[in-house]
Amino acid sequence: MIRINQIFKLLNYTRILSTLIIIIIAFIIFSSIYTVKDGEVGILRTFGKVTEYTKPGLHLKFPYPIQEIDVINITRTYIIELGQLEKENINNTKNNTKNHESQSITKDNGIVLTNLIVEWKIIDPYAFLFNAKNTEYILRNIINSCLKSVIGKNTIDFILTDGKMHIANSVKEKIQKELDNYNFGIEIIDVKLLDARPPEEIKDAFEAVADAIVKKDELINKAEEYRMKKILAVEGEANKIIKEAEAYSEERINKAKSETETFNSLYKEYRMNKEVTKTRMLIETLEEILPSANIYILDTKENTLNYLPIQN
Repeated sequence: MIRINQIFKLLNYTRILSTLIIIIIAFIIFSSIYTVKDGEVGILRTFGKVTEYTKPGLHLKFPYPIQEIDVINITRTYIIELGQLEKENINNTKNNTKNHESQSITKDNGIVLTNLIVEWKIIDPYAFLFNAKNTEYILRNIINSCLKSVIGKNTIDFILTDGKMHIANSVKEKIQKELDNYNFGIEIIDVKLLDARPPEEIKDAFEAVADAIVKKDELINKAEEYRMKKILAVEGEANKIIKEAEAYSEERINKAKSETETFNSLYKEYRMNKEVTKTRMLIETLEEILPSANIYILDTKENTLNYLPIQN
């Protein structure tokens, strides 16, 4: 009887040992196979040192702790929201709504509440794996710090009216510079300032200021439109005067050229026959000076009186 019990105990030990061996073998097999999907990069470490970057596909490795694999997605776009109302789970039993709006102080000591979305992705898997620990926490702090810094350099009127795009671009540039300094291997794709508003306590006053600014811009635009109309009218009148002056100038030039040609022609005739030309010029001058007078040419030679009526 004792011998049978010993045999059963031995069989139980054998089964347990076989089961453990099977489990260990299964663990070794499954821990030695890994898959890298499209858009991912596998970083293989042997005794903690990076030895290989693996491409998408099915791969084999030595089991832990000899080799470890970290698979990082380099095509996915991650989003961090700052200043949104988010639901958080408290003690895994209750949902509590917590306001994460980022309050910042402006250059003129005003308070502004902002809602910000930051899109980012991983561009250097090695740097991200070893330098960017607690990524979400670090990024939120860097984003919040950069946002407060940029807002602190601008006035509240500018931020609440025309400055949202400028603020977003400045924050993006500043965040990227900070990430590059820490070599996190992260690229900021886009920063969107969804909303910027004053606290509820002074919201009405700022809305009144914004309305006044809009009305001011409308009046400025109307004044500019009136000014442009006047300028166009004056320019039209000036162009008319200039064209008339140019026409008069051209007329005088043509007349002067004509008179010059006439003079040159008379001078040529004068050189050929001075007396005849002088007489002709005298008669033409008299006709011009005395258009209504009767002009006669008298010839008193040979004791006779001959006359020639010019009009006839």
